[in-house]
Amino acid sequence: MDRQAAEKALVTLAKQTAATWQQVRGEAFLGDTTIETANTVYQFKDGVFSGRAPKPAPGEAPAWESPPRMKGVELIGFLADEGGLWSLSPRWREGALAVITTHEKAFTLTSPTLACAIVRRERPLRAAPERSDVFSVPSARPPAVRRPAPPSMTRVQLAPEAAPAR
Repeated sequence: MDRQAAEKALVTLAKQTAATWQQVRGEAFLGDTTIETANTVYQFKDGVFSGRAPKPAPGEAPAWESPPRMKGVELIGFLADEGGLWSLSPRWREGALAVITTHEKAFTLTSPTLACAIVRRERPLRAAPERSDVFSVPSARPPAVRRPAPPSMTRVQLAPEAAPAR
């Protein structure tokens, strides 16, 4: 993957869609996200940087560190080359470059990623209300309106009354 081409594509995409990225990021990376490159493992909580570690040997635990200069840095998405067309997506693909914000409100890229795992935390369910005076809020859509049925085109003709039998 050509790093200069990736950086150029990121600059072009940032001019067009940077505001949208922040909204997508907020929903896409909820939970604990771990991204692995050839030499480093990065960890994010709800899309915000929480630590990095040199890639550990198999069976060893990572030695996490959190440099002060990376505090508050956010994961935006993944930049991938799709046959000469660059795309930025919250969906991970092997070899994609992770896009991360910097404190200068700029973006930076990781080396190609080898793995990505997102562990979403369970949200506690709200208990159902026990009181009978609780009501639901109507939906935001307008109520359905039905037109009245058109008047019938059928004419009903009554038969003349028969004389009573003697």
